[in-house]
Amino acid sequence: MGWNKAQSHDSVEALIISFLANLFILGAFAFAGFAWPTYQLLPEKYYKIKNPHGLVSFSRKIGIGIYQKFLLNTFWRNKDQRRAYFNGTKSGINHWIMESKKAEFGHLIPFILLFLLSVWSLLLGFWKMAFINLIMNVLANFYPILLQRTHRARLIPILKRIKDSANNSV
Repeated sequence: MGWNKAQSHDSVEALIISFLANLFILGAFAFAGFAWPTYQLLPEKYYKIKNPHGLVSFSRKIGIGIYQKFLLNTFWRNKDQRRAYFNGTKSGINHWIMESKKAEFGHLIPFILLFLLSVWSLLLGFWKMAFINLIMNVLANFYPILLQRTHRARLIPILKRIKDSANNSV
């Protein structure tokens, strides 16, 4: 097969290859995150939100609320699954934070790898595949990372109130 033939994927082939790349790479890291505390490979400093108001504002501007509603109506529609993530109690907040770090890490490494795959595909001249892979990567990894960081940013005032009330009761 010649070079020109290899570069001329049709849209369906590019879609299937990009979908499988996203599925397998994300799946491998998600599985590792379920089996081991992989989120601890990054320093705690990484998970700190430096500008919570800016992050929440940016997230709103790019439609993170719509994305969250989509997830809650599809992948997270099971209420038991949601309760395993956050049970609604004050003590459940720390569990929620830990789960958000796990989810974020589980999407971060695939995001980086799939971004590099998109760049590599682009350099090889696989324009359709690079574009489709990039769009899938944004939806399957970037938005989930942003959503987890936004969750933690929105929890900062709640955690501060809990800490302040604990200090006042002592």
